[in-house]
Amino acid sequence: MGLPGALPVLNSKVIEFAVKLGLALNCNLAFNSKFDRKQYFYPDLPKGYQISQFDVPIAASGFLDVDIPLEFGGGHKRFGITRVHMEEDAGKLMHTENGNFSQVDLNRAGVPLLEIVSEPDMRNGIEASEYAAELQRLVRYLGVSNGNMQEGSLRCDVNVLVRPIGQSKFGTKVEVKNLNSFASMSRAIDFEISRQVRLHSQGQEDQIVQETRLWEEGSQRTITMRKEEGLADYRYFPEPDLPSVILSQEYVDGIQSCLPELPEEKRRRYEKMGLGMQDVLFLANDKNIAEFFDATLAKGADAKLVANWITSDIAAFMKNEKLTINDIRLTPEELSELIGSIKGGIISGKIGKEILFELLAEGGSVEEIIEKKDLVQIADPVEIEKMVDKVIAENPKQVEQYRGGKTKLQGFFVGQVMKVSKGKANPVLLNKILLEKLNSKT
Repeated sequence: MGLPGALPVLNSKVIEFAVKLGLALNCNLAFNSKFDRKQYFYPDLPKGYQISQFDVPIAASGFLDVDIPLEFGGGHKRFGITRVHMEEDAGKLMHTENGNFSQVDLNRAGVPLLEIVSEPDMRNGIEASEYAAELQRLVRYLGVSNGNMQEGSLRCDVNVLVRPIGQSKFGTKVEVKNLNSFASMSRAIDFEISRQVRLHSQGQEDQIVQETRLWEEGSQRTITMRKEEGLADYRYFPEPDLPSVILSQEYVDGIQSCLPELPEEKRRRYEKMGLGMQDVLFLANDKNIAEFFDATLAKGADAKLVANWITSDIAAFMKNEKLTINDIRLTPEELSELIGSIKGGIISGKIGKEILFELLAEGGSVEEIIEKKDLVQIADPVEIEKMVDKVIAENPKQVEQYRGGKTKLQGFFVGQVMKVSKGKANPVLLNKILLEKLNSKT
């Protein structure tokens, strides 16, 4: 805010977070970095300058690996990281829908933030939005930020520039702001690319000027916000009121040793378990789901079975009820117990699903539910044979049709026996005994 006599004080936590992020992004750390003043006038910066890092950022020259989802073509991409630097936040401009006036919120002014500058390695909106989504996952895994775009915890500005095929030099850079979701980012970039390409094809490339444009979600287009100043116009000079940031090897090693398993490492580990890429992405892309999955595996459950339950029935329940994995009543221990009960033949898969939805909604114990509702699978061949005989005796017409060639009626008989057994008959034994009876001439 630039209050009279007030001097800036560096928040030590931002240094820790900057080192964490720099290491996670495979950057080279600067063991001696400094702050600079970035001079410019804008309503969200009442003191006329911003404390930032200019020529010596705390981290530089890194990369981020991203797995592109299958619906967008799949594949593995590596995007370069130019730098990570520390700076203070400015205020927030709030624009009215009719554009008559804007308001300034200075509550966040002076709060430390980390800015990540990427290399121009993205070629379309999908690649850029997937890169940004991976950054969101990374900061959440690291505990650096909650990464919520709607709260402003993660903000993304993009620079779009194009070049004709065969030309080595890129055209004029245009910055796009007001990107409040990854979907809007993808659409805004693709629109801006097509706008610039159209101007090139019409011989009007001189109309592409260095500026900042706003993405309008309603009209699905970008509009001019302000003409951009060149780098020299910021008149950077060293910040006189803050000392240099000096890191020790011991400090960096301490942070390195505490880094968690990162999304990219987790995805590769899940792949080695034999999981398909679609399941891998679903499980690893959400830190809480990954922790739930790993906790279930730690109880001895089979990886593929756990993945199947989480990505199908559990995911569907969470979507329908608008819940997160932390909101459901099911615990990793009980999911492992449930899968073990099905695998061990104690209950059938059908009964298992019924128990699952009860656990998701109300919690409880698998063992107690099985005992209370008498759900133990019937695996006695004699008992199942009696049920099969009863169903065959009650449906002579269907038996005749089956023996006449309509073998699809097997499903009908299975359903009838399951109804008699209240879903508890062992399906393998049931089908074996049923086929023997139906194919018997007597």
